[in-house]
Amino acid sequence: MPELPEVETTKRGIEPYLENQSITNVLVRQKSLRIPFNDNLNKHITNVKIKNIKRRAKYIVINFVNGYSMVIHLGMTGNLRASQQEKFLKHDHIVFSLESGNSLIFNDVRRFGLIQIYKTKDSFYLLDNNGPDPFDKEADADYLFNRIKNSSASIKSILLNHKIISGIGNIYASEILFNTNISPLRMGKDISYEDCEKILHQSKLILKKAIKAGGTTLNDYFNAESKPGYFKIQLNVYGKEGEKCPSCESKISKITQNNRSTYFCKESQN
Repeated sequence: MPELPEVETTKRGIEPYLENQSITNVLVRQKSLRIPFNDNLNKHITNVKIKNIKRRAKYIVINFVNGYSMVIHLGMTGNLRASQQEKFLKHDHIVFSLESGNSLIFNDVRRFGLIQIYKTKDSFYLLDNNGPDPFDKEADADYLFNRIKNSSASIKSILLNHKIISGIGNIYASEILFNTNISPLRMGKDISYEDCEKILHQSKLILKKAIKAGGTTLNDYFNAESKPGYFKIQLNVYGKEGEKCPSCESKISKITQNNRSTYFCKESQN
């Protein structure tokens, strides 16, 4: 699944093509996404200048000058690309023609992504259901410590709880906990204030590196220019079960937490 770095990379990739542009036409080739595309509102986003493009957690939001917005979530296999091509790929579901002659194309093999049009002032419920991401000012050590100090959930589960902290995702959670020497099995109530500072610091460092690298390619993530991310070569523990720990002589272990794979070193993380 595209995580925060992949979504940020995609947002940055499409931004130059959308700035000061208008959508002139919307071609719906398949509207049955995770939530059916509400193309009955297309009239509110066509021939209207795009105001800006933002990212909130794992969502891309395109705001228009008339007070309407469009939210995009890439789901498990979705991607956005800017193109002048007129022939479409098998899973190109929605095509937004731009006044420049380019098109913004939403491709999603498994159709778990979504695109929804809404009034900006009304917001969108899935956006409102997210906590701050590590780059938000609100996400400081005070915030994180107070949210988890009484929790019996594992710190790994907490980092994947988008209501507490959004955008980290499974791959980066394992990497963050390795870099902080914190076991993924420790409960929130056993995480100190200083641990919270370390977690947020490493979250920013790792996510920034991933963004710079273009995201992490494991299966089918591609950025806005249809190029795979390549942060995978910089991972310390994720996907490396049985390999030597970068910090000691022990081997990387793999366990399952909340139906997600967790990779860590039992010796260096406690």
